[in-house]
Amino acid sequence: MAKNFIRFIAGAVCPSCKELDKIAITPDDQTIYCLNCDFKEHKPQDGFKNDSKPTEPKVFNIEDFRPKKS
Repeated sequence: MAKNFIRFIAGAVCPSCKELDKIAITPDDQTIYCLNCDFKEHKPQDGFKNDSKPTEPKVFNIEDFRPKKS
């Protein structure tokens, strides 16, 4: 990937400022953030397991970054 390349989560709405398509994900896939406001959210340590093959594209769901409801 090129340096300074921003990866967006398509269709995501920022929970803070409610802007559409402003949520991006860090290169290490551990933090989502909003380009419009100061919203940041870290992926929980017990996040989902991605059992996909290395040749398959990674698929992210914004709900993977939210605490699980019991």
